[in-house]
Amino acid sequence: MSAAEDRRAGLLRSVGRTGTARLAELADEFGVSSATIRRDVEELRRRGRLLRRHGSVELVPRSGGRRAPRAATIGMMHSDNRYLALIAQAARREAERRDHRFLIEPVETQAEADRAARRLIKAGCLGLIYAPQWRSEAELAEPTPWLDRLTVPVVLGGRDVDPEHPLFRLDSVIADHAHGMRLGLDHLQQLGHRRVVATIHDESPPGRLLRRYFVDQLDRRGMPQLLPPMLTPPRPSPAALAPIVESVIKVRASAIVVHTDSTAQALVPLLRKAGARVPEDVSVLAYDDIVTPGPDLALTSISPPKHELGIEAVSLLLRRHRVRSAGLDPPPVAHVRLLPVLVVRTSTGPAARTR
Repeated sequence: MSAAEDRRAGLLRSVGRTGTARLAELADEFGVSSATIRRDVEELRRRGRLLRRHGSVELVPRSGGRRAPRAATIGMMHSDNRYLALIAQAARREAERRDHRFLIEPVETQAEADRAARRLIKAGCLGLIYAPQWRSEAELAEPTPWLDRLTVPVVLGGRDVDPEHPLFRLDSVIADHAHGMRLGLDHLQQLGHRRVVATIHDESPPGRLLRRYFVDQLDRRGMPQLLPPMLTPPRPSPAALAPIVESVIKVRASAIVVHTDSTAQALVPLLRKAGARVPEDVSVLAYDDIVTPGPDLALTSISPPKHELGIEAVSLLLRRHRVRSAGLDPPPVAHVRLLPVLVVRTSTGPAARTR
């Protein structure tokens, strides 16, 4: 094989890692001029292996050198959850930006997921994004034989699994919630807070992880655990939140981490009614950053990158589809972790003793 052919074979492998690449990056990778890369790309385009457009190239499925139809279809299955719905909205926008159709199926059980996957594949989906709720460890442990039967790539969207879980073999994109909790406790500690409590959901994998991360962060910082993380009620009614308010007052907490921010929004007036000023007496740090800031108090929030999760899920799916369609070896499984950010507003302030 000539040096040029060897380079072109390497070029195909390089593009195959993501399904697309920029010409300038390829020139740098192979240590050749832009003119050389353009000649290589033109030769591979002529052979029907690459498409060239706007300074980049992408793989062509093995279909006699013809370009795949532009109106390809991506499917997504997700549970009834506001966080997952926002990921789905962003994934839809990204798919449509790439001129792909986007179909969504609501699912809550494995049986529903099985039927939904069959419908989506029958509708011509080139791959699926799967975002289950997994309300309990038992649901998380349920077998997924329907998924093993699929012949299209699947990406886990917004959900993480341990290495021992069968779905660890799938591409996935998640928010790094350990980093999010670390950001939140950094913020409160810098404000002088040491007496911090939390109320966190446990009906999703992120919620169960956040409960563990909160306790771990207190221990690492030498902060007292005033009480175990409280359980955020499914519906934040005054009656359901009353025990949380009572606990905050009883243990003299100067701050509370609340998952999610819809619960935090409902909790603030109840704290005030009980005589605790926010943030003067109790700082409230929310987790999710979904609700609109209120007129008299805007929640400081740990904000997972919900929209970016949807965009990245589509990118991972299309990468694997393009590589498979081009007849190349599958790329390594990708577990992408996106970092939350802290959005400081008016519901947190210095601990009272530091004023």
